[in-house]
Amino acid sequence: MKKILLFFFILPLILTSQEISEAYLESLPASVKEDVLKGIDDRDNKNKPVYRRPSTMIKKDNTEFAQYKEFQDSKNEKNLDTNIRFGKSIFESVQSSFMPINEPNLDGSYILDFGDVLEVQLIGQKDKIEELPINRDGSISVTEIGKIYVAGLSLDSASKLIKFKIKEIFIGVDAFVSLINVRDIQILISGNAYKPGMYTLNGNSNVLHAISMAGGVNDKGSYREINLIRNGQTLVTLDLYDVFINGNSNLSANLRSGDTIHITHYKNLVHAVSGVNRPMIYELKDGETFNDLVYYANGISSSANIKKTLIEKIEDGEVIANYVNFQDLASLVVRDNDSLFIEELLFGKVEIKGAVKMPGYYKIIEDTKLSSILKRAGGYKKSAYPFGGYLENKRTAKLNQEAKDKLYNNFIKDLITGFEILDESALSILESLKETDSSGRVMAEFDLDVLELNPDIDTRLENGDVILIPYVTEQVYVYGETNKQGTVKYVPGKSPSYYINNAGGYLKTANKSGLYIIHPNGETLSLNKSVGTRFVSYDSEFSVYPGSIIYVPQKSNLNVAKSASVWAPIISSVATSITALSVLNNNSN
Repeated sequence: MKKILLFFFILPLILTSQEISEAYLESLPASVKEDVLKGIDDRDNKNKPVYRRPSTMIKKDNTEFAQYKEFQDSKNEKNLDTNIRFGKSIFESVQSSFMPINEPNLDGSYILDFGDVLEVQLIGQKDKIEELPINRDGSISVTEIGKIYVAGLSLDSASKLIKFKIKEIFIGVDAFVSLINVRDIQILISGNAYKPGMYTLNGNSNVLHAISMAGGVNDKGSYREINLIRNGQTLVTLDLYDVFINGNSNLSANLRSGDTIHITHYKNLVHAVSGVNRPMIYELKDGETFNDLVYYANGISSSANIKKTLIEKIEDGEVIANYVNFQDLASLVVRDNDSLFIEELLFGKVEIKGAVKMPGYYKIIEDTKLSSILKRAGGYKKSAYPFGGYLENKRTAKLNQEAKDKLYNNFIKDLITGFEILDESALSILESLKETDSSGRVMAEFDLDVLELNPDIDTRLENGDVILIPYVTEQVYVYGETNKQGTVKYVPGKSPSYYINNAGGYLKTANKSGLYIIHPNGETLSLNKSVGTRFVSYDSEFSVYPGSIIYVPQKSNLNVAKSASVWAPIISSVATSITALSVLNNNSN
């Protein structure tokens, strides 16, 4: 028989081997076997010798752009780092969105110059097509017509002029004029560009195209004052905020060879930290106010508390922070390194289902308690069963999932090393553990009268919580190793064995000494007692309520401690499913 050899270290420098037979591997459930084999491969790969040192190279990523994009996609995310300058990420995708394409696709306002090539097509008494480059003197030479000066004219004006000249010479001929090649131009980008220098662009380019070619504006550069200089004179001053915030494009001036684009140094960088819809660092011009900052930051957020508005300044090497009236922001001029804080109320949302008068989604703020949501939902219906109330919490579910995964992985490690050999029943239980969804149930008090008398036990809610209020039931649920799983009608005062007997009694595979009972409020009790060779009557010690779950586990060779840790998440998942199904079925009626 083939053997799979497994090696592991027990003590330093002492190598021991364990073996798992192929037959035992084949006996494992498919999913468990897959995890065992994966564990073996992972361990073997980890133990392989390394013949070269780790690389010192790391992958470069653009964290700021990733954060900016995430911010744009989800403006309600309050944990996002907002220490990002607005405009910095504009040029990350500029090559694909702003750069002119190679094939001309221009409107009639395009200004012609040396290097452009026109196509003139004649149709009628004379059919002909000519490609006519614009010469250095600004003219094109049309056969049988001569020179026509078009440099400096718009494409529309030049087309009209050419058609007029042709009609003067040829009768019954229609002319069609198109631009088939756009000239190249050379410009200088200076100042605070990411990569200043000389650049070659096509004649359809504007200031924004050129800046993108230079990698955008550097950390010291201004987005508010970018000058287009021609023949020593400032022709246009571009304010990118006017473009990207106001949508007022002043990019109509096309570039010409010899132009210079000069990016100046920023004046004031001011941080809108909180209470606005787009918290970031903004560049403000001299004389602009905190009211302008709020405008650039896309206004006040719906969760802002403007009664608590704080301005932070640096004066004489010290940080000075003062609360101000929100209305005064319009008269407070910003300075470099100022910050604006507006308190934000952190809103969350919880869902309440089941036997309340107004189920649905409700907003919460910090310190919102369970009782307040129950009252906001109109209180309980007459058929409600508060004792069976269920509170699902995402954070708790995550912790329980991590604990369950760790427990399962420890079993896999023990199987790999041969420390544990499980029988068929235990392996089946282990497979169930893997497939079980972890519950995030939080033990809570749902009786409004009790909560009013004892507010200290009122549970604080968190964003994403789900509250299930079941309806009154007259059933007790029996699951596990019984002849008939399902419900048994509740009879006051009856013990667990009564309900097990009414569910057909135990199967041979039942672990009679390891029963569990889950009360409607989520409390789980282990009815684990040594019974020797016969069943001991102990169930009179345990109460059963309407909606209680009695779970009969399967016998296995798991020890008591491990058995309890394995069954806990499985049973909790069963209880969660029953509660959710009960609420769903009643809501649909």
